[in-house]
Amino acid sequence: MPASSGDVLIVEDTPASLQLLSDLLTHAGYAARRARDGKIALLSAQAEPPELILLDVRMPDIDGYEVCRRLKADPRTHDVPVIFLSALRDTEDKVLAFQVGAADYIAKPYQPDEVLARVRTHIELGRLRARLEERVQERTAQYVEAERKLRDSQAQLQQLAGFLQTAREEERTRIARELHDELGQALTVLRIDLGWLRNKCSKLEAGIVDRLAAAYGLTERTIDALRRISEDLRPAMLDDLGLAAAIEHHVTKFSASTGIACTLSMNREEFEMDEKPATAIFRLVQEALTNAARHADAKSITVRVEETAAGVRLAVADDGRGFAASGGTRTFGLLGMRERVKMLGGELDIESAPGAGTRVEAWLPRTAEAAR
Repeated sequence: MPASSGDVLIVEDTPASLQLLSDLLTHAGYAARRARDGKIALLSAQAEPPELILLDVRMPDIDGYEVCRRLKADPRTHDVPVIFLSALRDTEDKVLAFQVGAADYIAKPYQPDEVLARVRTHIELGRLRARLEERVQERTAQYVEAERKLRDSQAQLQQLAGFLQTAREEERTRIARELHDELGQALTVLRIDLGWLRNKCSKLEAGIVDRLAAAYGLTERTIDALRRISEDLRPAMLDDLGLAAAIEHHVTKFSASTGIACTLSMNREEFEMDEKPATAIFRLVQEALTNAARHADAKSITVRVEETAAGVRLAVADDGRGFAASGGTRTFGLLGMRERVKMLGGELDIESAPGAGTRVEAWLPRTAEAAR
């Protein structure tokens, strides 16, 4: 068969016309199926949809217009192109044919070459449309699969980020505890011994006394530095006295060390939170204050922590230089804050504009169960 051959259903109530069309299409290489009336045509098309239907308008019982309406209303035959063959030549008849869903209209008496040309054209168009729909479905399936893989990758990355955050916090806690418990205690004992030696050797020559005093002072400064490093790694107050005390201590220490006026308000003396969200709130305060000191050139900062029925809300606002929040600025500090909050099922919003300061707002659920 030629490449353009296909399955054509001919619906014609006149036997001579039906035979003529069937012979014409068969000789051209098409598989011609016959139907003498609308009911048989509908049953045949629904049982095995053809590639094209040649449909007479004037038929007994069900006319061609009604047959076309029913074909287009059925999902099985909706996409099968219909070409009307009719002796009706009025414009209204042709308009009605297209209104009920016809793809083409051939007026009788017709030319065989015209019929074959239109049949070939509409079958090829139907095949092109079918191939296009297949490609669209393939691409849609590929897109859906790619989107699923992307979501899986994002979920895995988020799990990995959560694991890294937890591992880093645990490692910082371990190092801080070792610094405080082991090295801190050893340095404290050394300071006590140096103080005892300095007192006992006060009558020795001045050079020895000065060296002992210098060693004692160096030990005290080392102990202070060790405490500061340990507090930065993991404030013992957060574990011993809770979130509220840790935030108050950190804000006070930050204001004293930077000279930036800080105002702190909390609606609870202590917040009932699990360890992870409490640590996250403290780290957000720590990061926001650090950013304000390093980048904002702020003169004053306001920190507000409020407990609600569902969780804890934090707001840190400064009067610094700000930045263009819509300018695509991405820093590891801001990204880390967002990831930390997202990991725990919270929300983070950062508002800023050049010359208008920066405001960091976060909400976190109090428990891991609420986060889930």
